[in-house]
Amino acid sequence: MKKAEKYILLKKRLVLPLIVLLLNLSVTNAQEDWKQIREKQGITVFTRSNPNMDFKEFRSKMIINGTLEQFLSVLYDVDGLSSWGYNVKKAHLVSSEGDTIQVYYAEAKAPFPYKNRDGVYLNRFRWNSKERELFVEIEMPDGLIPEKENLVRMEGYGSWVVRELDHGKLEITFQMQMDPGGSIPAWMANMFAGDTPYHTLLGLREAMQEEKHQRKSYEFIR
Repeated sequence: MKKAEKYILLKKRLVLPLIVLLLNLSVTNAQEDWKQIREKQGITVFTRSNPNMDFKEFRSKMIINGTLEQFLSVLYDVDGLSSWGYNVKKAHLVSSEGDTIQVYYAEAKAPFPYKNRDGVYLNRFRWNSKERELFVEIEMPDGLIPEKENLVRMEGYGSWVVRELDHGKLEITFQMQMDPGGSIPAWMANMFAGDTPYHTLLGLREAMQEEKHQRKSYEFIR
């Protein structure tokens, strides 16, 4: 092989990975472009565009007085979700494995003339004792419960991240990317993208103070 040909081949081998890297960085930067859209009652809400979906991703954050046990108790109480979850009409537990895996079904109310939405949620709980951080991965798997004719099945993924701070405080972050399905236009859904994360944290904060969520203990976080 001539020297010039070797140079061209080497250049191709270097340029292709560089292009891939730059494309990946471009997508990552686009996904990290959070825009603050609301700050009220100690809750901050952000949204960002997703290059793979027309619907905006949302994230909300708050710092409150509370314990991890209170937070976990609220999430484990699936029957009580309709009392604090935003627009949740009803919910029930499908299955669980100890304190670290939870599958539940929920139906959400939709404005007229749209059909109500439903979804199956799989929560995986992971505790990082070194960082004092609880991570709850949220998936919406297909096939666990058949779709219902009068409802529209939603898709999505997200997470809860709860960090223990000093002086009995928690930093709670809720993040989701949702596709409501059906004929709801993306522009309309995006107009109200801040409502779900804001009211969800507002409801969670109130629920954590209920008597039934006090004095709980969970081994996996200690």
